[in-house]
Amino acid sequence: MPESGGHLNLRKLTIAIGLVLIAACHHGPRQFRVTVDPELLRLSPDQVWARAEDFYAHHKWQRARTYYTYLYENHPNEVLGRRSLLRVADTYYEQGDAVNLVEAQYKYRDFVNRYPTSEQADYAMLRMAMCSYKQMERPDRDQGKTKEALEKFTDMLRTYPNSALKDEATARRQDVLDRLAKHEHLVARFYIKRHSWNAAVQRLNFLIDTYPNYGDRAGVFYDLGTALHSLGRKGEAKLYFERVVTEFPQSDYADRAKRRLGDSNKA
Repeated sequence: MPESGGHLNLRKLTIAIGLVLIAACHHGPRQFRVTVDPELLRLSPDQVWARAEDFYAHHKWQRARTYYTYLYENHPNEVLGRRSLLRVADTYYEQGDAVNLVEAQYKYRDFVNRYPTSEQADYAMLRMAMCSYKQMERPDRDQGKTKEALEKFTDMLRTYPNSALKDEATARRQDVLDRLAKHEHLVARFYIKRHSWNAAVQRLNFLIDTYPNYGDRAGVFYDLGTALHSLGRKGEAKLYFERVVTEFPQSDYADRAKRRLGDSNKA
């Protein structure tokens, strides 16, 4: 039976579409041309670097990043190319918000993985740690980023023990340790307020053992003495009150510790 005009036209349309799809598969996907700033093509690598550094100096981070990225992508095995990858990370770091710090950390890690023997690898590792450091919460908040920063500062110092940046990394690491110790101290004081004496003693002993350079050791000893005394462990409590008086005579806790010792002697 002969086909009607409508069915015939539909069949032709289907065949035509099929031929178009076959042709598309044969020729592959359409190629999109990446637009490059014409100025970059006219400049030498040294000129591109100089222009990028000028943008960087004037805090034009995105503009600088465009130039650094061009250098790295076109000259990845040359000195300027390697320096440009690091500078890309620096532009994200300088922007400073949480999203850009995550991107900066990724770029610094990429640099270290690609060029582990570079003279600037220690700098990149320090900046990786600083990206976490800049996102740390207060001692009474979650300490996830603080612990992450500690791990990264420790890795940097272990990997490059003779780095010229060692002193800065060590100081930052101690600041991180102090923040973690302060967190433990705040938790212990929370337990003391709730009269959870055993939990407080456990936290304070952990603090003493884990963070020996914590700045408020006088407060830790006084709080530990208080918790022990409340548990009836008066002999141990006396030892910590005495340590406050002898080791930290100028602290705010010294007079309070003396009064506690006086009360113990009267008892």
